[in-house]
Amino acid sequence: MAAVVAPAGAVDSVQLEMGSLEGEGFRIESLRLVLQPGAERHALALHADAVYLAEGVELQAVRVDCPALRLRGLGGECQEARIRFRHAWLGDQTLSGSFRYAHPGRLDLQVTGLQLAGGNVRAHVRVQGERWAVDAGGEALSLEGLAALSAQAGQPWPILAQGRSRLALSARGAGALPDRLDLTLDLEDGVFASEDGLRAGEGLAGSVSAAWERDGGSYRLQLTADWREGGIYLHPVFAEAGESPVELSLAGRMEPAAARLSVDRLDLRQAGVITLAGRGAWTLGQGLAGLQASIEVDRVDLPAAYDMYARPFLPGTALDALDTGGVLAGRLEVHNGEPAEVVVNAAATSLEDRLGRFAVHGLDTALHWRADGTAPLSRVSVERGHVYGIPVGRTRFQPVIGRDGFRLPEPVRVPVLDGGLDIRDLHVEGIGSGDARWQFDGGLTPISMERLTAALGWPRLSGSLAGIIPDVRYEQGLLSVGGRLLVRAFDGTVTLGDVRLRDPLGVAPEFSAQIRIRNMDLEQITRTFDFGRITGRLEGDVRDLVLVRWSPVQFDAVLRTPPGDTSPRRISQRAVDNLTRVGGGVGGIFSGGFLRFFEEFNYRRLGLSCRLVGEVCYMDGVAPAEHGYYIVQGSGLPRIDVMGFTREVAWRDLVARLATVMLEGGEPVVR
Repeated sequence: MAAVVAPAGAVDSVQLEMGSLEGEGFRIESLRLVLQPGAERHALALHADAVYLAEGVELQAVRVDCPALRLRGLGGECQEARIRFRHAWLGDQTLSGSFRYAHPGRLDLQVTGLQLAGGNVRAHVRVQGERWAVDAGGEALSLEGLAALSAQAGQPWPILAQGRSRLALSARGAGALPDRLDLTLDLEDGVFASEDGLRAGEGLAGSVSAAWERDGGSYRLQLTADWREGGIYLHPVFAEAGESPVELSLAGRMEPAAARLSVDRLDLRQAGVITLAGRGAWTLGQGLAGLQASIEVDRVDLPAAYDMYARPFLPGTALDALDTGGVLAGRLEVHNGEPAEVVVNAAATSLEDRLGRFAVHGLDTALHWRADGTAPLSRVSVERGHVYGIPVGRTRFQPVIGRDGFRLPEPVRVPVLDGGLDIRDLHVEGIGSGDARWQFDGGLTPISMERLTAALGWPRLSGSLAGIIPDVRYEQGLLSVGGRLLVRAFDGTVTLGDVRLRDPLGVAPEFSAQIRIRNMDLEQITRTFDFGRITGRLEGDVRDLVLVRWSPVQFDAVLRTPPGDTSPRRISQRAVDNLTRVGGGVGGIFSGGFLRFFEEFNYRRLGLSCRLVGEVCYMDGVAPAEHGYYIVQGSGLPRIDVMGFTREVAWRDLVARLATVMLEGGEPVVR
């Protein structure tokens, strides 16, 4: 190759053509250079059919024009350069720019006007010897356009995305790797959705800033992010910024030689919801087993945290419909990828079931759990609450929490109305497995039936409820009571045995029991329920009782006069009339005839039975009668017998009859 240098003005233009030019990381095909010398400024044009860069980047129809090139020694500068090229993904591009080069190896290059994803991108490159710096930015970049470009590059996004973004990138280094990298991304009106519908977001606005800096053989990392607007759904959680914006900051270190990522400080705050801080380290390549972490939860605000983050994971459980309040805090320690220690503190917390099944108010806790079983004593305090409307009072206990359960080392009394539930030797296991089971021995100190029935909204009864309750167990959703509960009411007793309750706090609890009723005073019963006066004693049995959602679906019940009862047995006109209606007859039998002059009658015995199967009650009395059965067998004169004629009756109809009898009240009219 030969070159001829002519005096200025003697040459109009210089042209150079090369078939190809190749170097490390690039290749240029059909390069043409045209130089038009001037007195101080020269016009330079470069043309190439194709330019091939690293990573498979290919530019076609490349043209670089510099109308005012200044040459200074072995360097030069161009302030008004224009660059054109065609790219398979980017299409036809026209860029403006400038460059300055000074020997030896000092370069300053600026480019603006790159059309990318509906926006504009600019870049500024500076090189001095081995050191280099790049500053780049993009405005009004479309997420939809960026996703399309990524797909063309063979890296499709796993979600559909829309919105506008702003990007800023700064890198500094020497050689191939940067010494420092800074990246900032701002998002407005962001929308995304996954194909399966399990991830989505709308109206999103926020920003992310990240920094990566070389420090010897490791890198220092910094990250800050904020989420200001919009809602995000990550199945099953839906979180919304708005009044609860999220702020995140992180500082850490990456050690490539040790394959170790450490976080010196992590801070997360969602206004009015949660505030936490943490630190940790992760040895890459070991999965979760390489994770060590310590997280301090400074504040969890209820109800916001429950509604946003807890409730979506609780459908179908007893905790899926709560009104909550108060503040939680705690700590989590993770060793080798597994929880090692958990602390949960609650202050003035309340939990109230919207279905009315239970409530806890004034809950204060200091709960301690350690995987090795060495946790200190925990503390739980409840000011008040209720279970199915039955009030419970102030309760204090100190559980010892083990690896997957806890126990109460001391007996605990739970105040219930004017009595209490005594709990001894409580052991709870399997909490972490999702199949919790527990057992205790207990007892009920006498509870006023008058107060208990008032709390339940039932007709007020006199007497008391008490009993020794050995071997109370809960396992696989079934609560069972080993002993018997004794209710003293109406001068008699009601004994409940074989008590079972399946899914006690679920939406459809199932209760079963065997019930014995002995030596009750009928006069007290009929006065309490305003049924019409009956004197004498009453006994009965309710076998195989099953309630679903506290409504009966099965039982075999008998109520009768006890054999050998020697007490006076009298029945009023109104009671006869009501029993007649219950048995399927027509009321008002005293409206005519001489019987209307008698207010009460003697009877020998009475009784009624109902065997409920499904929706049908199979009824009977104390003895068979022609075309029916006796409900009351009279005695003496005037003698009156009450008979039932309906053997099978729909349960809802029988309940309606009883409701009619109870609602009418008052004495029957005697004409």
